[in-house]
Amino acid sequence: MAPELSNEELLNKIEETAKEYEFTYHGCSRCVVRALQEHLDLGDGSVWQASTPLAGGIAMMGDTCGALLGGLVAIGLVTATQDMEDEAALFSSMGQGYRFFRKFVRKMGSSRCRDIQTARLGFFVDLTDPDAYERAKKAGVYDVCGKHVGETARLAAEFIFELRDKEKDSHKQSM
Repeated sequence: MAPELSNEELLNKIEETAKEYEFTYHGCSRCVVRALQEHLDLGDGSVWQASTPLAGGIAMMGDTCGALLGGLVAIGLVTATQDMEDEAALFSSMGQGYRFFRKFVRKMGSSRCRDIQTARLGFFVDLTDPDAYERAKKAGVYDVCGKHVGETARLAAEFIFELRDKEKDSHKQSM
């Protein structure tokens, strides 16, 4: 049996896995979700699969960052319930999503894919233009985006750890 990893070691693994997935396979949203699922045992393969069209700023449009959306999907797996009638759980999960969104924007400077790419690359990659995409690949877009995807996965994992710690604390206090 392998020794249990510290939180820091686990955060490093999550960050590296997400970064490697983005570099190798692409699709920022699914790379964040899959890395978090694998290392935190969240959901199943259908979840990262369903997150795929969120990549590239929602379906390659450069709008809301796909990595951010992947992090929010994972947070939903931790905070939401399958009870559609549980309004308290709905608002609690949305509130946690809001907190994560704000934390992401503070760290990354924006929630928009095109703004983040422009800040980090110096230009926006129009994924709908095959020539622009090829130029971006040659310019190292996946090195830059891979780093961002890894950072986002790590940020989401840290947030999930905080949620789990609060849950443990509240459980101890209710005993």
